[in-house]
Amino acid sequence: MTGEMNLQTLLASIHPVLREGEYVYVLWPHGRPLEAGIEAAVREAEGLTVVLPRAEADNLGLPYDFVAAWITLEVHSALEAVGLTAAVSKALTDARISCNVLAGFHHDHLLVPVADAARALEALAELSAESRHEPRPELVLRTESPADREQILGLTAEAFAISPATGQPAVGEPVEVKMLRELFDCEEYLPELSVVAVIDGEVVGHVISTRAWVEDHELLGLGPISVAPRLQRHGIGTALMNETISRANAAGEYGIALLGSPVYYSRFGFVPASSMGVLPPQDGWAEHFQLLPLAVWAGGIHGTFRYAGPLARM
Repeated sequence: MTGEMNLQTLLASIHPVLREGEYVYVLWPHGRPLEAGIEAAVREAEGLTVVLPRAEADNLGLPYDFVAAWITLEVHSALEAVGLTAAVSKALTDARISCNVLAGFHHDHLLVPVADAARALEALAELSAESRHEPRPELVLRTESPADREQILGLTAEAFAISPATGQPAVGEPVEVKMLRELFDCEEYLPELSVVAVIDGEVVGHVISTRAWVEDHELLGLGPISVAPRLQRHGIGTALMNETISRANAAGEYGIALLGSPVYYSRFGFVPASSMGVLPPQDGWAEHFQLLPLAVWAGGIHGTFRYAGPLARM
């Protein structure tokens, strides 16, 4: 069977499929007979590199650093085809996903960080859709309703499966899920400031802002904000933030405070809250506690910020 050479045809029909399991790169011990579980091998002057299932490497006591998901592009590309690897690599680079490519006779295979597998599949599906000139699904931003809440809580659990505080997998239900469940039922809940992002009927993002205070001045406390991991870095978080800011300004709110990355949130106009005379609830938060003064911000708002009950107890 002759492989396809036309790049447009290849991209339109790449059909990425995730192989089951986790895979690792191992430097094979010199002189050791090869095992049956090896999936790929590359011989270099420095030694033999093999790719095999992580469980096999563990059973053999072989060390590794990189743990990968294996994605197969189920299109038969000719070995002399030009541009497929470059286009795929660019799509994953734009999504900030590292990628190692293995070219077989029938298919190309991608090994990406196991935590990025879902996002990689999404990025590749978008690349293929663009090549077929299919329009991207519309992103709809609207007020959350009680009927959305199970989807929102599931989304939040998925988004916070890796703790942003520790960088480690969450043990049991992430604290953000419990916090959000309580925020929905607390007195400080503001319906119009609980916003979902929806694509094709699926809730893929959510942000909530609740009533908060500095002394007797009413402000907003933002968070948590969640985006489906496979769709992160697709602009959904930015859209949710801009929608929140627009709604808060329209409602005549004074300002919004949050705990998060100064590098990320500064793009929306957030500044260290202390520079505006607003102190964080906990001293250790320092520059990560940020404030966005809104259109009607008034001077004289000074003091320690107080979150809604569930957030105040975090």
